[in-house]
Amino acid sequence: MLKKYNKALIIDDDVDLCLTLRSVLEASIPEIHFTHTIEAGRKILPHFKPEVVFLDNNLPDGLGVYLVEEIKKYCPSALIIFITAVDSHREHAMENGVDVFLEKPLTYSSILSALNYCHDQVKVES
Repeated sequence: MLKKYNKALIIDDDVDLCLTLRSVLEASIPEIHFTHTIEAGRKILPHFKPEVVFLDNNLPDGLGVYLVEEIKKYCPSALIIFITAVDSHREHAMENGVDVFLEKPLTYSSILSALNYCHDQVKVES
């Protein structure tokens, strides 16, 4: 059984991935927004206050890893799920507050596993 979340934010420049994630999440999360840039994510964070954030690293206006601290500032208890095709920023992302690291391509089961992450467990996900 999935944990209960009310709001999710997806920050990824891949529109197809955003739509796929939304279709997977919408059965269990009532409010889902997505943006395609760091700047758009920055603008929505203080008002939307998501409980779950799916964050891509390689975005048109910079690296998502540098948005993690800001997410934690506005949404300290948010579950941050870092999604990327390249493993190069994993350590930095985890040190800055990312809870779960998922490598692309994502699978249905990896998405559901990430959502069931417990903040008390060791921060490792593959």
